[in-house]
Amino acid sequence: MKHSPEIKKRVLELHKLINLHSHNYHSLDTPTIEDQEYDALFKELLELESNYVELKYSHSPTQRVGDKPLDGFKKVEHLAPMLSLDNAFDSEDMLDFNKRVLERLLEDKFVQYSCEPKLDGIAVNLSYSNGNLEKATTRGDGKVGEDITHNIKTLNSIPLSLIDKLNSYPDFIEIRGEVFIRKEDFLLTNKEAEIKGEKTFANPRNAAAGSLRQLDPAIAASRPLNFFAHGIGYIEIGEFELPKTQSDLLKLYNSWGLPVNPLASIAPDIEGCQSYFLDISEKREKLPYEIDGVVFKVNSLEKQTSLGQVSRAPRWAIARKFPAEVGTTIVKNISFQVGRVGSITPVAEFQPVNIGGVVVSHASIHNFDEIERLDVREKDTVRIKRAGDVIPQIISVDISKRKKGSRKIRMPEICPSCQCLLVKPEGEAILRCTAGESCPAQKIESFIHFVSRNALNIDGLGERIIELLVENGLVSNFSDLFKLEQEDLLGLEGFAEKSAANLISSIETSKATTLPRFIYSLGIREVGEATALNLALNFKEIPNLLKASKEDLLDINDIGPVASNYITEFFTQEKNKNLIEDLMRLGVNPKSIEVNNDNMLSSQSVVITGSFNSIARSQLKEELIRVGARVTSSVSSKTDFLVAGDKPGSKLSKAQDLNITVLDEEAVLNILNT
Repeated sequence: MKHSPEIKKRVLELHKLINLHSHNYHSLDTPTIEDQEYDALFKELLELESNYVELKYSHSPTQRVGDKPLDGFKKVEHLAPMLSLDNAFDSEDMLDFNKRVLERLLEDKFVQYSCEPKLDGIAVNLSYSNGNLEKATTRGDGKVGEDITHNIKTLNSIPLSLIDKLNSYPDFIEIRGEVFIRKEDFLLTNKEAEIKGEKTFANPRNAAAGSLRQLDPAIAASRPLNFFAHGIGYIEIGEFELPKTQSDLLKLYNSWGLPVNPLASIAPDIEGCQSYFLDISEKREKLPYEIDGVVFKVNSLEKQTSLGQVSRAPRWAIARKFPAEVGTTIVKNISFQVGRVGSITPVAEFQPVNIGGVVVSHASIHNFDEIERLDVREKDTVRIKRAGDVIPQIISVDISKRKKGSRKIRMPEICPSCQCLLVKPEGEAILRCTAGESCPAQKIESFIHFVSRNALNIDGLGERIIELLVENGLVSNFSDLFKLEQEDLLGLEGFAEKSAANLISSIETSKATTLPRFIYSLGIREVGEATALNLALNFKEIPNLLKASKEDLLDINDIGPVASNYITEFFTQEKNKNLIEDLMRLGVNPKSIEVNNDNMLSSQSVVITGSFNSIARSQLKEELIRVGARVTSSVSSKTDFLVAGDKPGSKLSKAQDLNITVLDEEAVLNILNT
């Protein structure tokens, strides 16, 4: 079929569009369109090239994967290309894929498939020589990636040496997998970044990518990165006998100490694949990590080899993509919120829209760079994406529907709460109000932090009640909470005698706290829960901490110059000394944590999962640390115990696969009390 000039023009236009969006996604980690839009462009180009073979150029995006690596990292050529996967968008696409597989294999009945969720993370290649990690690289353009070995070595879930009692490995093997950040950890990472004045991430994938592309491995080490192995690249097999199937390959990886997805399964035929897809679709919302589809691979490795590949994708695998959880709505206004330490965050309010069964009406825009990238304005028609438990985000703006006379969003110059001039401190990525506790918004946020579950844990004291207390002049600093009496509350909206008595009782109960919680509650910049625990273990008592010098702090693991400056500045200020003295005088009694190294959990690696009836997770973590346990966030072959409460999730399955000892709530409490 002869092509027209218009067809050729469209093909070249698609080249430009796909290359641009591919570069933004793979190299800059700032995707500019939704996956489904990109897939539609790619599918259109494939169809045009199929109909007009003379327009299938060697430099077409369909002939390569991803984009070129960024400058600044050593470039590494993959010994076997890291391919992308073709996509299926419905059951019919899956049936067509299965038909092609059967025809190429000359089989007329069925083929067994390996199935697993498709993580929305960063593809990496791990090179092991004689069982030792030699190199780790990103996908890059599929042929050449970036050397990220220094960062990958910081992931506890990736063994530096493969685990095998018989030392039985291939001479050399490339293991492919995905680095990702769990949804809960993503929210905490953004919260910590906001406190530090750093840019927050738009989604978990960006957070994982940003962590891996750091020249300083200490940054990657501080991020909660996880890894699942799922594939194989180049191999020098030596005398080693490779498994016959993809499913057995995953079992082999697991036996070597490499984590694999516990939801991986086998389907006897294409109907089994369809059932697996429906099952994962139902579980998707509750999974602890983001997925954007399901990957199906012909299970037989021999048949995979027989099927081969095209230039960019294997013929033996396909990714069934989920419909996007996306909605269209209109921005009503864009306001600016003030955080606990003065950080200014833009927030969009829009007409309520139902996305995936949940009605949403607000979305954080993270920072001003994101506003400029999106060029979002009030009254714009926008597309909103809600992924799992992550806060909704604006993914694109429909410029064609923009109202005439719309104005760009300008950076505010004054604080929306106290009208103080805003500043952008050197080295920070966000605007900040420096008024401190004299800023009403910062004061409210500080109180919210002080009473939060992982701080003093004052039950029943939420944001609205704090606002009432501040607005009515009943509290101006933390110590005022402990001076409240039942009569003070009875005149406030929503309070009756019983509710007032309950709140006073909760405040009284909170006085018996622990030193880590107390330190964390003070809201010192750069002091999260882990740092507060470190300080408590090293200084034992508040008076010792008040006298600590910067040098003393720098001697503590994980406390650097920036954190030490903020800590010493806080404890040397007279107003803070007076506050702590007042709190102690009013009965707040932070108990120090004494480490008991005689317990059976001492020096053991312990992971906590699920919820508990008689103890909060944060308190359980403190108790485990008190007996000298090392509490980590993810299950690996190095984990000694898993403490499992109600609804333990995938960690329990993984622990059982690795034969890790599982303790229920009663068992762990008995051990802690011995």
